[in-house]
Amino acid sequence: MSRRRFNRLRLIQKQINERPRLREWLTRLRHGARDLDVMLFKRKVRINALRENGYFRAARLAHANSLLRDETLVMQRVSMMLGDGVTFVDVGANIGIFSSVIADARRLFRDFRVIAFEADPATFARLAVNAARFGFDAVNIALAAEAGELEFATGAVSGIATRRDKGGRAHIARRGFSVATRRLDSFDLPGRLVIKIDVEQMEMDVLEGARRLFEARRIAAVYLDEFDDKQAVLDFLSGYGFELMAPLRLRTYSPGDRALVAVYGGR
Repeated sequence: MSRRRFNRLRLIQKQINERPRLREWLTRLRHGARDLDVMLFKRKVRINALRENGYFRAARLAHANSLLRDETLVMQRVSMMLGDGVTFVDVGANIGIFSSVIADARRLFRDFRVIAFEADPATFARLAVNAARFGFDAVNIALAAEAGELEFATGAVSGIATRRDKGGRAHIARRGFSVATRRLDSFDLPGRLVIKIDVEQMEMDVLEGARRLFEARRIAAVYLDEFDDKQAVLDFLSGYGFELMAPLRLRTYSPGDRALVAVYGGR
C-alpha cells in the first residue's frame, strides 16, 4: 500500500470515528447488529456485530489466515511457561516469528534467553536478520538423534521442509538441501528450558537428541505442534514425568488432539 493511499484511508477512518452516528449507521448497514458467536483465540465467544465490530472483523480475518487462527494461541501458551532463568528453545523456527515476539521477555525476566534452530539455509538467512533485529540467537542446523548430515525435501513454501525419506505430495521432486545435524543436548544451554518443536515429522529425532537434558531434569515444558509417532512421543514425555495437556483448554491430552503441551510434574 502506498503512503498516499494509507494516509487517505487513515483520514477517512478518522472522520468516521469522529462522527459516531454515521459510523453506527455504516456498520449496521454492512454487518448488521445481531448477537452471534465467533472464534477468537480458539474460543467461541458471544459478540454483537455492531457493538463489538472490531472483534467481528478480527474473527473473519483470523478464519482466513492460519497464522492468526492457529499460532496466536501457541504463542500465548508458550509465554505462560516463561520466567527467570529460562531459555526458550525454538526448534524448527522458520523465520522466527515466535522467537521475535518472545525475545521481549528478557526485559521482564532475569537471565532469560532465546535460541532458534532452523535447518533450511535459505530460510535461515531471513531468520538471522530477525535474530539480529530482535535480540536472540539463531543456529542453522537440524536437530536430530545423532550428529551427522541429513538430506531434506522442500516444497512451495518454507514451513514444510522435512527429511527426504519423509517427503510427500507437498514436496517438490529433487528439490531440497543438505544440512549438518546435532543433538540438542550437545549445546550449552543455560537455565531451565522451555522448548517449542515444529519439525514436520521429526519430533522423535529431536526428543531423542535431548535425552540427556530430560535425564538431568533441565526441561520445564515442551510444546509440540501437530506431530508424528504419537504414541512414541507420549510415552517418551510421560516416562520423564511430564503432565500431558491439550493446548486449547489445558485439559488432559487425548489421542485426537492435534497439539500437545507437556509440563514437568516435578517442578
